[in-house]
Amino acid sequence: MNEVVTVSVDMSDVRAEVPRTLYGTGMEDVNHEIYGGLDAQRLYDESFEETIPPQVFPHGPIGTGGKECGRQWTEEVSGGGEAAPDDTVAHWGRRSERLSPNGGTAAVANRGLNGWGVHCRAGRRMVGHLFVSGHVDSLEVALQSRDGARTYATANVATTPPPVRDCKVPSPHPVAGEWSKVSFSLCPDAADPAGRFLIRASGAGTVWIDDAYLADEPTDDFGRLGCREDIAAALRAQGVTFLRWGGSMANSPDYLLRNMDGGRRPYEGFWFKTSSAGFGVREFARMSDLMGMPCALSIHAYDATDDAVAFAEWLRGFDGFVCVQIGNEECAGFTPAGGEPTIADTRRYCEQVRRLVPAMRAANPRLAFASAMMWMPDHMDLMEEAFRLTDGFVEYWDLHVRADDTDAALGVRETIRNFREMIRRLNPNTSMKAAIFEENSSIHDMRRALAHVGVLEAAREAGDFLLTSCPANAFQPWNQNDNGWDQGQIFFTPNKVWLQPCGWAQQMAAASHRGLLVAGRTDAAGITVSATCDREGCSAVLHLANPTGVAKRLVFDFAGGVRHELLKATSLSAPALEADNPPDDPNRISPKDVTEPFRANPVLLPFSYTVVEFR
Repeated sequence: MNEVVTVSVDMSDVRAEVPRTLYGTGMEDVNHEIYGGLDAQRLYDESFEETIPPQVFPHGPIGTGGKECGRQWTEEVSGGGEAAPDDTVAHWGRRSERLSPNGGTAAVANRGLNGWGVHCRAGRRMVGHLFVSGHVDSLEVALQSRDGARTYATANVATTPPPVRDCKVPSPHPVAGEWSKVSFSLCPDAADPAGRFLIRASGAGTVWIDDAYLADEPTDDFGRLGCREDIAAALRAQGVTFLRWGGSMANSPDYLLRNMDGGRRPYEGFWFKTSSAGFGVREFARMSDLMGMPCALSIHAYDATDDAVAFAEWLRGFDGFVCVQIGNEECAGFTPAGGEPTIADTRRYCEQVRRLVPAMRAANPRLAFASAMMWMPDHMDLMEEAFRLTDGFVEYWDLHVRADDTDAALGVRETIRNFREMIRRLNPNTSMKAAIFEENSSIHDMRRALAHVGVLEAAREAGDFLLTSCPANAFQPWNQNDNGWDQGQIFFTPNKVWLQPCGWAQQMAAASHRGLLVAGRTDAAGITVSATCDREGCSAVLHLANPTGVAKRLVFDFAGGVRHELLKATSLSAPALEADNPPDDPNRISPKDVTEPFRANPVLLPFSYTVVEFR
């Protein structure tokens, strides 16, 4: 016999208003979720910049190794051909690749992120371009099998012959500026989930190549924007209601608005030595606008005022809610000299907020702003000083929280309560509120999903004082964990995209949103309920979590003895807290409609999150 748990609900006892923006997701290029993931670019290390870095665990930037041909490219030569990186000339960045066939061939091949492969689909056109300097008799691009034994598509790329010169005068070495952008299209005649892209020179002459690009030919607005369409589709299907762009990548000295002007140029990233600005903050803003979704985006805390103002003016083209966050996790781990944060660090950051926000607000009064001062309860002197200096300048303070275990709600409640008490004590009339732009963890399994359910319970209790809670990170390549942030909601390989349990939990919560939190409780330790209803009191939704390994039978007790009809029950359950969704069984843990069995025998399965709707 299953243990019986009574769920008590009083729909007349309204506790808080729950904002529709609560169900967010955050993205940053931490495990190649952008460059190598959401970015439509199918090549990795497009500019031949990448070196081989050692891994650093659990949470820290990755160092750099020695110079090589970009680590995602392989050089192939025959008949006297030569291929080598060249640090003396580049289109953008620090180096290019030199191909001198010398009567034979010289080639480079790219197999995408981690060498996983370029996904070729029979009849699905791929388009691209590269920058070329110099001239050879023949330059071609191709899609091939991983080993190069089979070619699926080829295209010739034109190069510009050198000018006729006096034979006594040597031909000059090409310099930056003497580059031609050449475009191509390739339509493979066979499918291959793990192919490769080849650039091959033959005959006489020398060419320098740089900044290669290859993507599926766009079929929708997200593809035309530069998104990988299947990943964008999964994000839309997840049904989140708020998007956040930022995180530690915003702390890179090279993460500046002038480098995010829409060009596919390399820049020095935080998590990886070489990142690409091909899909950056502007593309994110356009994507949010296409999805009709409110968003928050980070700029570097010490960016130039003129660039920030120009960006604010550019954002006038968007009608939806846009919040600009000044930096990320400031004064905690990102102090100018490192080490323990100080009052001087705090004041230095707050002066940036006081410099940038008024200038950007004057250029675009519709923008909201958020402080990125890291919440540090063991440094309340710094927190109080930061509030005094930024009160009236920003609408939100970003509170980063942890969600590693099923009792995550306890820590989130404490964080929100402490923050709220501080700002009200210092200024009872303040209009500043909170946002959780990073709900962090180091896992992506069912435990992570139930931890997020707990975070949402605490977040609903905060009502409209809390703008959103964004689990990080939105996307993650399968088996990509360079730095310990193994917490993606949507996973992908070159040819597959699927949700992990936390992604499904967020989808369930967002799909069943009701605007009012009402009184709800259970009489069993560990079994939690978050009860909501619509403003008319016609529909009630209960969010029930069972983190235990034992099934629980439910009895529903609505205040006043009112009987409510059960309309729908949806459950997300797993065989163990450590279970996740692998690519060969991507829907192993996914929501199931359990309405009929729930009507007959309402049971919470072990390790489950269940949403029940009544009227």
